[in-house]
Amino acid sequence: MAPPHDPPGPEGVAGLLDLDDAQFDTLKVLSRALHVKEADLPQTLEAILSAATSVIRCADHAGVNLLVRDRLEPQATVGSAPPRLDELQQRTGVGPCFDASRHQCVVRVADMADESRWPEFAAAATTLGVHSMLCVPLWVDDRRLGSLSLYGAAPEAFDAAAAQLADLYATHAAVALADAQRTDQLRRAMANRDVIGQAKGVLMERHRITGDEAFEMLKEASRRLNRKIVDVAETLAHSGELSGPS
Repeated sequence: MAPPHDPPGPEGVAGLLDLDDAQFDTLKVLSRALHVKEADLPQTLEAILSAATSVIRCADHAGVNLLVRDRLEPQATVGSAPPRLDELQQRTGVGPCFDASRHQCVVRVADMADESRWPEFAAAATTLGVHSMLCVPLWVDDRRLGSLSLYGAAPEAFDAAAAQLADLYATHAAVALADAQRTDQLRRAMANRDVIGQAKGVLMERHRITGDEAFEMLKEASRRLNRKIVDVAETLAHSGELSGPS
């Protein structure tokens, strides 16, 4: 899949000159601010949203939606409105956050009172005090990660400078998020390997068999019970039983 948009050209970079000193100073340390020790995924998500509402001052609330197995799932929020609006989008299957994540495009809502693309969403957002939005895709290379959604309490909250800043910010955030996801996947893989190793040890001692034979027993139980090998192994490691619900 091609990137959703080209890197900012000279005119885009020039737009950063409109930022005041405090905003620009914050932007300069953005990469360091988003570098969470050991790239823990929940902490990285928290850092992304905390920095977003700090750097992009017109954003009163923020949220991150990720693509998980081709499903859009809310991951973290700041403020009271995003969770309720995320739930509405999940229920209806439409909304600005979903469009930005699915199509990897920037979605801007200038004024919810005039928004006709998602009437139910716009009505709910207005009731919750959200009158404008900016949703920016999160992507690295050809990987679609999801989107960062910013919520404004006033109409027309996100001007061209805010949009340019959000786009640059999302680039940094996507890299930090991708690193955190890779680390999280590695941790899970290592934990699964440890559990399977423990289960194999139980079977090897109990049946006086080799490691390969023990693994074959786990695979056979996985097929018979219609459960993942790691789930079968975890049950065995904790209960000593090579069985479970089918």
